[in-house]
Amino acid sequence: MKNDLLKKSLPHIFAILIFLIVAILFCKPAIEGNVLSQHDIIGWKGMAQNSFEYKEKNGHFPLWNPNLFGGMPNYQIAMEGKSVLPDTIKILTLWLPRPINFFFLACICFYILCMLLRARSVVGILGALAFAYSTYNPVIIFAGHVSQMLATSFMPLVMAGLICTFEKKYWLGLALTTFGAYHQVIVNHLQISYYFFLIAIAVTIGYVVIWIKNKEWKHLAIAAGITIVSSLVALAASSLSLITNYEYAKYTMRGGKSGYRETGQDFGSRYLLCIRI
Repeated sequence: MKNDLLKKSLPHIFAILIFLIVAILFCKPAIEGNVLSQHDIIGWKGMAQNSFEYKEKNGHFPLWNPNLFGGMPNYQIAMEGKSVLPDTIKILTLWLPRPINFFFLACICFYILCMLLRARSVVGILGALAFAYSTYNPVIIFAGHVSQMLATSFMPLVMAGLICTFEKKYWLGLALTTFGAYHQVIVNHLQISYYFFLIAIAVTIGYVVIWIKNKEWKHLAIAAGITIVSSLVALAASSLSLITNYEYAKYTMRGGKSGYRETGQDFGSRYLLCIRI
């Protein structure tokens, strides 16, 4: 029994080692002490500088940042939060340093999808490497689009969960879909989440057509229930950031407003009033 388990595990262990070695070699300058000049992160540090100075003086971040666009809530720039959950992204990436962890994570998630699609291990390894090291990914990492890379990495994991659910592996599907969707949303890059939603809709329609033709109503209901529950858990876990962003967006140009009086001043007065209360 142990020998059979080891024999089945060896291809996957080999795949993990390949992903680790390739990621380390690709990001060798990071191990040698070099640091990426990520302009988005440098820009963020400039925007958040006064907030960190305030925290150093007062022990906590301010709720309002007066130096951006006439003033805006600081939870859009820099804010602390606590969680009872462990940092699962660090666990998944074996506590590897940046940017090695991004490529390793993308490989692992895509490899899981390939295995659940019943691809051969060699095919899964090649597919995972192609996905993780596609030319766009190093570009966004270099630019500092960290949340975008993380959201992209988790897309295959969510798809793996959906396919498990659609293939009647309900418990595994529930676990993978919930775990993947939770991370997909919580890394907070809604543009990528929206693109993945369009992909998931297209795949789901294909399955639903088959279920309706075969009159698999019970399976359709179970799959829908699992998908809805997983989505609600993912959204609930990120509800604080999603709701606050939704509220703030109403007072910005993206929410249909224009002009200082309609955006920064009105929202700022309302927000400062809440702080005083």
